[in-house]
Amino acid sequence: MIKEVEKKDLQRALDLVNEVFGEFVAVDYSQEGKSTFENYLKNKYEEISGAMDAGKKKMWAYYQDGEILGVLAVRDVCHISLLFVDKRHHGKGIAKQLLGALLEELRGNRDVTRISVNSSPYALKIYEKMGFARTGERQEKDGIVFIPMTRPL
Repeated sequence: MIKEVEKKDLQRALDLVNEVFGEFVAVDYSQEGKSTFENYLKNKYEEISGAMDAGKKKMWAYYQDGEILGVLAVRDVCHISLLFVDKRHHGKGIAKQLLGALLEELRGNRDVTRISVNSSPYALKIYEKMGFARTGERQEKDGIVFIPMTRPL
């Protein structure tokens, strides 16, 4: 089941993100990038929580038997800032279902025609399979390596 993450589940969701990041994404990052990302998650709980309250950031989770198996977060209405799935559940369509929840929410918004993401090198092929296309070359900012991508609604 997919639903918006409640504050009581926010730390569990961020723990999943950190775990998956460490195993799959961090291998492409310098120590600076790893620190930037890990500090964002560790030190930004309150900021993320406040942004969720203000409607500036939404986060959905895929729940199964009370466990969070996947997380998708957006900022600025249509930019994916986090999309991570528990490694035991890769390849089961959870990321696609989470993306579907976002698309469903955005379909009624006439101001939004595309969604964007700064994909990690690890997730590039996954995003391509979900209909995203590169809009630029591989970049690095504060050690975070990414490829900008968009997808029409």
